[in-house]
Amino acid sequence: MKSIQVFRKLGIVLLLAITAGFFAPQTGLTQEGADEFFFEQTGHWVKGEFLAYFREYGGIKIFGYPLTEEFVDQGLTVQYFQKARMEWHPENPDQYKVQLGLLGEELKYRQPPVPEPTPRSRRKVFFPETGHTVSYAFLDFFNENGGINIFGYPITEMYFEEGQIVQYFQRLKLQWQPNNPADAVIIGDLGEVYIDIYGHRMPPAALRPLNSIFVTPETTLSEISGLRAMVSLRYSVMTAKRNQTVTVLVTDTNGDYVENARVEISFSEMNTNRILPDSTQMLFTDKRGFANASLPVNEGRSGTNIVVRVVVTYGRLSTSTQNVFLLWW
Repeated sequence: MKSIQVFRKLGIVLLLAITAGFFAPQTGLTQEGADEFFFEQTGHWVKGEFLAYFREYGGIKIFGYPLTEEFVDQGLTVQYFQKARMEWHPENPDQYKVQLGLLGEELKYRQPPVPEPTPRSRRKVFFPETGHTVSYAFLDFFNENGGINIFGYPITEMYFEEGQIVQYFQRLKLQWQPNNPADAVIIGDLGEVYIDIYGHRMPPAALRPLNSIFVTPETTLSEISGLRAMVSLRYSVMTAKRNQTVTVLVTDTNGDYVENARVEISFSEMNTNRILPDSTQMLFTDKRGFANASLPVNEGRSGTNIVVRVVVTYGRLSTSTQNVFLLWW
């Protein structure tokens, strides 16, 4: 993590630049029920109290899409989203039964406290609890989207990280993107970062994308006359040095799920057909016809299209499909 001093050298101009740009509301909800929604974008449900909290406090723009189902972790029911983790605390008063996890703290982004800025200004608020200040458009966004109850206290100052001005809070991360005036302040993907690091500790069933329809008659090799394969990606645009999650669904020509089909996945550059290192994997579909892999993208130039090729075989039957994502930073 870079020093706070890097940001101080930017001067007043950059600080003043962070005074514009707010969100346009989004719903992002794809299938509606009385107390549940299914998100086809990531293949997960949000239900009950977590869904009520999601609806009340900003939906997609605050939490992102769900990345897991609900599961129990050390006695606590949790669900991970792209930007946050929801937790169920039944012992708390009703308004605090659902809370966001302290991902910023757990991922060790906290920086040492700094002195309160002088002179005081309504455009800067100092939080003595953690010794950090929230300012300008970050302060506006913080105040308009739940404040301490949603973000927690700031645990850093604003500073430059990988070419962007960011600020970390106990629960969430703010990012400034000057090239997008309509959404100049956004929430960063701390949930994705956490899963990239600690996802191996989570139940595979909670991470695995689902179908919104769960009726799946069993099939046998003799009953299958042909295969169909569909591939989806967690990221349509991503940076190198992180993992891409690939989900493959295999069915027969009747639409029934095919278990134990062999799935071979590989990444290659679109222009050169060069296979990326460590990006090939062979696995088998589960009872619902799914195969899921998290594969590293360790190299590649910005602006490069990466082709995800999938070859499926089942007995003497085979089929193939592909998808594409863009490397960009």
